[in-house]
Amino acid sequence: MARRWHYTRPMAYLVLARKYRPHSFAELVGQEAVKATLQGALEGDRVGHAYLFAGPRGTGKTTVARILAKALNCEKGPGPEPCNACPACEGADRGSFADLIEIDGASNNGVENVRTLRDQAAYAPLEGRYKIYLIDEVHMLSKPAFNALLKTLEEPPPHVKFLFATTEPHRVIDTILSRCQVLKLTPLSEELIAKRLGEVFEAEGVQAGEGVARELARRARGGMRDALSLADQVLSRGAETLTLEDLTSLDGGGRARAAQILELAAEGDRPGVLQALPVDEGQEGEVLGELLDHLRAAVLAGLCGPNVPHLQVHAPLPEERTALVELAKKIGGARAELWLTDLLTARERLRLLPAMGRVILEAALLEMCRDGGAADLGVLVQRLEALEARLGGASEKKGKPQALAQERAPRVQDGHRSSPSASESVSSGGNPEKLNSSVSQSEANSPSSGTLDNSTGSDSPVGGPASSRQASKPAAAPGVSQRLRMRSNSAQDAWQGFVEELRKISSSLGRVFERQGRLLKFEGSQAVVEFRSLREDERGQVLDRRSGRQIEAAFEAAVGRPVQVQLQDTAATQPGSEDAFTSSVRDQFNGRIEE
Repeated sequence: MARRWHYTRPMAYLVLARKYRPHSFAELVGQEAVKATLQGALEGDRVGHAYLFAGPRGTGKTTVARILAKALNCEKGPGPEPCNACPACEGADRGSFADLIEIDGASNNGVENVRTLRDQAAYAPLEGRYKIYLIDEVHMLSKPAFNALLKTLEEPPPHVKFLFATTEPHRVIDTILSRCQVLKLTPLSEELIAKRLGEVFEAEGVQAGEGVARELARRARGGMRDALSLADQVLSRGAETLTLEDLTSLDGGGRARAAQILELAAEGDRPGVLQALPVDEGQEGEVLGELLDHLRAAVLAGLCGPNVPHLQVHAPLPEERTALVELAKKIGGARAELWLTDLLTARERLRLLPAMGRVILEAALLEMCRDGGAADLGVLVQRLEALEARLGGASEKKGKPQALAQERAPRVQDGHRSSPSASESVSSGGNPEKLNSSVSQSEANSPSSGTLDNSTGSDSPVGGPASSRQASKPAAAPGVSQRLRMRSNSAQDAWQGFVEELRKISSSLGRVFERQGRLLKFEGSQAVVEFRSLREDERGQVLDRRSGRQIEAAFEAAVGRPVQVQLQDTAATQPGSEDAFTSSVRDQFNGRIEE
């Protein structure tokens, strides 16, 4: 007897994002401004012929368009809400309503598709009041397709409405935008998403532990669809009760890993940072995202305090917010800003070179580790004051005079040659006439009109009468911490401190400034640094955009206030210099070059 096979139709599972999709404006989560605009237009019979809904993914663009389409064709309308019970509303929900034509702009983006749409728009609707064209991802239409749609979009038949949805409105040409009412949907707040997830869990009979809905909302980044998809992924494990540990297992403990990596980078532990990365490749994008989120939270906690509302979701527990504050203190404000830039740059490079993801991530983290161990200037001053106090107490007990050795005068270099009179060179710009004038003014006890104040005494080895007068009136050598505080008043100390801070940030860049740089001017919040013999590779390093941020950050750390640094390269061709063309003209006309 032959065996008979009995086939049963499998039950189709409906994902949460589709099962709990809103069917009316009242069910729509958030987007209050968009709802008020559309409901007011429906009530006042002022519905436009074309709407463009723009916003990030998962914020409800297509859902809002479908609700509007149902409200326009509802048998009890048009009104501010569809009834969801008439054949038109039910057909629209099932996707079988003939007068609601949904088009995927990505696969129907040619001129021929738009021409077909334009020809069909002339015919009257079959079932409803309006024939509605809903084009999703409209930015994918080609420019010829957009141009073919212009005339119909500007003056459509009275029974036609156009509803467009896009995540990239900047890619829609201006002539299309000007013919539409543009409604922008914003990312949903994490509180609204968490509340909606709680309602979904209750409807599904799932018990969610404390913080589960908020953690899912945080990971969704403003998209309700993403939040429901993540909830689907967790529920697929069959657990009747959800805990935060279940969410941690989805990404391998991303938040804890991000905190560990940032702690190690702040300590400059390069081996530890590399070992903390996941072994399996392909997770570089997730790691960068977690690092950016955690570093941003640390910056907010450090600047605004642990109770800033922006941290309630990222760090709901008080001990988590306290840990963020401590991390911010450990990193420091200037370094945190550079780290954010490094991570954002790495994420952009990862998008362009996905095959090199691990190399890009490791290079960014190793660059961050260069700043490891750099102490804050205020902490350094406190430590030096404590050291001076101990040394002073020891000398009094022994009855012997004790003094700290005077700090070596900072070296302001001109090319490869060190200038022995740094302060004169800085204040006079290297001009001997200005130097003599400056010395004369100082002898007359008249305030100099130069760019720097060289009245710091023993810290600047100035020659001439002024130097003799200072030698006849020796002053007590200032302490190390006092000299650190004098950085904002002394150009040489400012330069030396700047070079030291710059070498902490970038040792190679600091060496270039120490060997080739010369502080030409330092006044208030402006500084001018001159280079005279840069090589091509050094010039490219100095003029790099990232180097500019590092230079200003180092100057701010050295003098305690923001400073705008201007760089001058005297090796570049100047007007009147004897290049080949200038020399030939001079020889031909028996002339001479004048500055």
